[in-house]
Amino acid sequence: MKRQTIAVIVASALVAGAPIEVNASDNQSACGAVLCLAGVIAGGSGGGDCEGYMWDYFSIVKFHNGHFDLAGTLNARTGFTDQCQSADAVTKKRANDKYGTSQSGP
Repeated sequence: MKRQTIAVIVASALVAGAPIEVNASDNQSACGAVLCLAGVIAGGSGGGDCEGYMWDYFSIVKFHNGHFDLAGTLNARTGFTDQCQSADAVTKKRANDKYGTSQSGP
């Protein structure tokens, strides 16, 4: 529980660096995934609250001719995180740079 709280605080701090404007068009799953991935990158565990968001992100997997498609998966996951306009571009880029081509979660 303590690690989960720390992860949420760290993720919030990463996003708090820039003014946050909540958009009605934001995909809440995408925003949750960005926050959880930012927390994991910062050394947190994500915790139980992040399971669904992480599943939403890592379930985006593309194949080409029967093989895992790195570029296709990265592009699809980038499109997913871009649905969260409230998160800053740097945080989304860090998440996609680290996990965008991973076939499974951390």
